[in-house]
Amino acid sequence: MEKIKVSNDIIDHSVEGEESENNSKSSLGLSSKVFMLLNKYTIVWIVVLTGIVLYFLNGNFATFSNLTSVLRQSAFVGIGAIGMTFVIMGGGIDLSIPGIVSLTAVVTAMLVPSVGILAAVLAALLCGLAQGFLNGLVITKLNIPPFVATLGTGFVYLAIVFIITNQQVIPVTSMDVLNLGVGSLLGIPIPFIIFVLCTVFCIYLTKYTRYGRFIRAVGSKMEASVIAGVPVHRVIIFSFMVLGLMTSLTGVTLAGYLSAANGTMGTGYELQAIAAAVVGGTSLRGGNGTFIGTLAGSIFFAMISNALDLFGIGSYWQYIATGLIIIFAITLDGLKNKKSGTV
Repeated sequence: MEKIKVSNDIIDHSVEGEESENNSKSSLGLSSKVFMLLNKYTIVWIVVLTGIVLYFLNGNFATFSNLTSVLRQSAFVGIGAIGMTFVIMGGGIDLSIPGIVSLTAVVTAMLVPSVGILAAVLAALLCGLAQGFLNGLVITKLNIPPFVATLGTGFVYLAIVFIITNQQVIPVTSMDVLNLGVGSLLGIPIPFIIFVLCTVFCIYLTKYTRYGRFIRAVGSKMEASVIAGVPVHRVIIFSFMVLGLMTSLTGVTLAGYLSAANGTMGTGYELQAIAAAVVGGTSLRGGNGTFIGTLAGSIFFAMISNALDLFGIGSYWQYIATGLIIIFAITLDGLKNKKSGTV
């Protein structure tokens, strides 16, 4: 009973900043409330302002077809970034995303002709969950740092892809799978709808499930969580399984978008996912993060990439822009933690 009480105290403490913020809003003036909202969702306002600036710089940016393209592209990175946010909040990191994306895409492409869309997608999701479970197991049972563990498992997953495909591209001809990547519903790209649903799902997990509520506590106060009786290992495994599930959806939708699956299609997605999460306000130190921020961060990077294309700027410059934005975001995170005394 004592451990349960202490663990509940840890959960309460891990979210007390949010609760105290909500409680204090009632006693603040309108200007203070606006400032708090601006501070909490900075990336959202940056996305809005960036969109306005790009509209005036290039009228083609605000066309319906271009905006839907931005939303679609944001989803391919963002779905995995939502899972990455979950892992980073728990004090981890996952570099195996390219392997998970490629393997789940290949599973979908190879199975759908014989078993149909539902069974193929289900198999891909189960594959992603299994990969996430294995990542968490290696980290917790072998006591290997997440960075090293997932780097290793990522190579294993890619090796499996190259073996089962014989290093060949697997074509995707199923219209059902293709629609998951290039289709729209009421004018909204289906990948982006999946992205939003994943965001809502992870918000629900952190607010209303046992392991989800523990995730911030484990990320910010690992030792205290262990002492309090929090099932830290299970929470860590759970977080990596969530990322595996999210990333498998990236694999499925990306296979539909590219109409093919191979071992290199997920290259670079791990760094883009980390970037979107960090720019969205997730601290690499763990314990803090916001899924809405990650959603906005993913859209922001898609907007920047799209804008550079519109202005005829090459992809290498896009990498430079992405790197500079990441460095800026991490620097701000460091200054924020230094100011609050958490460094």
